[in-house]
Amino acid sequence: MTERSHAATRVRLLGLDVDGTLLDPVTGELRPGLSEALGSARAAGVQIVLCTGRRFRRASAMAHHLGLEAPLVCNSGALVKDLATQATLWRADFEPETMIRLLDLFGAEGERPLSFIDHDEAGPDFTIDTHPTGDYPFDDYVSANQEHASIETGWTSDAKRSLGRSHFHICAIGDRERMDRFEARVRKGLGGRVLCFVQRSPRYTGWMCEILREDAGKWSALTHLAENWGITADQVCTVGDDQNDRPMIAGAGLGVAMPHAPQSVRDAADYILPPEPPTALADFLLGLI
Repeated sequence: MTERSHAATRVRLLGLDVDGTLLDPVTGELRPGLSEALGSARAAGVQIVLCTGRRFRRASAMAHHLGLEAPLVCNSGALVKDLATQATLWRADFEPETMIRLLDLFGAEGERPLSFIDHDEAGPDFTIDTHPTGDYPFDDYVSANQEHASIETGWTSDAKRSLGRSHFHICAIGDRERMDRFEARVRKGLGGRVLCFVQRSPRYTGWMCEILREDAGKWSALTHLAENWGITADQVCTVGDDQNDRPMIAGAGLGVAMPHAPQSVRDAADYILPPEPPTALADFLLGLI
């Protein structure tokens, strides 16, 4: 890792991860000084885009809390939605053949698929086949979000016959070792057709093996917005802390990793924030303006 000077090129777009980055990974609270730093960046004309693994409902709640107005990159970069109108601006749907092969693989490996849904704030967030299942990590996630779940018995069989609904983000949930094995099986079975990674939110017990279309991800989604705004990659700064942040950290003109990020994520960064002081992220963002 080498620290790249950002003085020569003005940052016009900030792509910011939420959980573990804007929010402290232990307390879940907004890091000190960030509200003021983000307000200053907006006043200076910098576009601020939340780039998060969260589904739209939870991503939009955070954006409103921070007073942001830009579109949201959610579902780990498989979906971009307009915050004000809730319109879908970009979505990386699986090809029907890929989705069928994925469902076959879930079945062969004994995993239960959870498929997220593109919706307005009144609709469900994801589809599952049944609940409870007796699989604690899976049930823990569903129980925490049950009011936003759509339980559709046999939906995987229906999807194989007719993929009438768009599928763009599907995952398995289990312990870390099991999800690592499943990730390896997905990579082996589907090769370059999908983007796959394992990570865990501190809100839940289980780890999630997340699967997206091969050309999806936070950087692909953020690039879609940047191009529409006439912003080049070297005018983008991204900050994140987990595996789904790695492509946007590697692709941006200035990619920044949090100090607790996995080594592979830190290796992709131009700059790694120091662990102290607590205002380190806010101080860094103010320094870009």
